[in-house]
Amino acid sequence: MSDRAAGPRQPALATVAKPSIRGIAVADLSAVLGAVVWLAMTATGELDAIERALALAPLVLVPLALRTAVSGAFEAPVSRLTTTAIWLQPVGALLFAVSLVIPSPALLAAALATPWLAVTGLLGLAAFVRTRARGGLVFPETAIDAGFAYVSVGAVALLLAHLDLTLWFDRVIIRLTAVHFHYAGFVLPVAVGLTGRHLGDRSRGFRTVVGVILVGPALIAVGIAFSPLVEVVAVSLFTVAVAAFGGVVLHRVVPACSRPQGLLLGIAAVALPVSMALALGYGVSTFTGRSLGLTISTMVALHGSLNAFGFGLCATLGWRLSAP
Repeated sequence: MSDRAAGPRQPALATVAKPSIRGIAVADLSAVLGAVVWLAMTATGELDAIERALALAPLVLVPLALRTAVSGAFEAPVSRLTTTAIWLQPVGALLFAVSLVIPSPALLAAALATPWLAVTGLLGLAAFVRTRARGGLVFPETAIDAGFAYVSVGAVALLLAHLDLTLWFDRVIIRLTAVHFHYAGFVLPVAVGLTGRHLGDRSRGFRTVVGVILVGPALIAVGIAFSPLVEVVAVSLFTVAVAAFGGVVLHRVVPACSRPQGLLLGIAAVALPVSMALALGYGVSTFTGRSLGLTISTMVALHGSLNAFGFGLCATLGWRLSAP
């Protein structure tokens, strides 16, 4: 990745007030409301394991990530897109969650999930405008932009699942694709970008790790769709990269944080490589035909829980305590 951060096309930054109600950030209010909704739906048994992970992302993780990532680094033209997305996010997330409890395929479920596609589309457009304005790829902002662009793929995947447009895939694979691009595609790149802001690290080694993390979700998806060999190679590289990233967080970020923030970020840094090791085991078993006991249901329970709670929730809460 290039470091053309100070070129002539670098836009002047402008201070833009974050959306708030009576002095409280809309994103924070949305995350709290989303947590209440998620707990209620979980307690009543409305959601299965995949749906619990799916619902947690738009209801809680996305608003927390937006609250920390959208800062003065987002210049005035782009901030209008992100501001609109933040105002629409609570409605889109709530309708997204409701769509999960409607039996699919159903046009009603698809209609309810469509506003979330609009929210994520705004984030993707903001990422495109930021990248174009910079004239190149600039770490750590490119990592955040990648997360903002990837999340719309997860929204499209859920819409396809609701419409039963699964092509040659099982419907559960499409739903897991939606999960994949909300976590590995959105939460992880944003967390990487926030870590980069905190460290100010532009070293070649760290940029290489970040580069693998940013292309990894797309390569893994391609491997799952078309080639077990590509899947194994992509997951292997991705696992090494996230393990290296976790090591950086444990060694350089956690010691400099307050105890609560350090604990949350430390848990996230450990949970992510473990979950990816499980994914690698599943990919190897699929490629070789040898059962390692890692079935889809086992992966949903172990890999999914580690990603959703061990990594996703801890990382977004950790950075929310003190945003770089």
